[in-house]
Amino acid sequence: MGNATVEVSGAQAARWAAELRVALAEAVGPEGSVSPVQVQRSAEVVIAVIGLVFSGVEVAKTITEWWSSRRREGAAVTVLLPDGTRIELAEGSQARLEITMRQDDTGQH
Repeated sequence: MGNATVEVSGAQAARWAAELRVALAEAVGPEGSVSPVQVQRSAEVVIAVIGLVFSGVEVAKTITEWWSSRRREGAAVTVLLPDGTRIELAEGSQARLEITMRQDDTGQH
């Protein structure tokens, strides 16, 4: 099992994170877990944070597919792994995210 933290930011961060949390709950299956959304506000930005425990790369696909459908609205997504790896989603980042999450899931780095 791997784990990660997903940060969603943008004008509708809390709403978007709630949507993404539902999709992630389906993707992690019964053996994984998805934490409730925690909203962090500063004067400049709102970031909604979701914690994950997962198995397999389905979570990476879910995150990138969700982000692809919301990025034109201004959604930004960053995935943080326990080893300090930080992946900010951008065009073409799905493969990197899948590889990194697969390594985290198996304990290899």
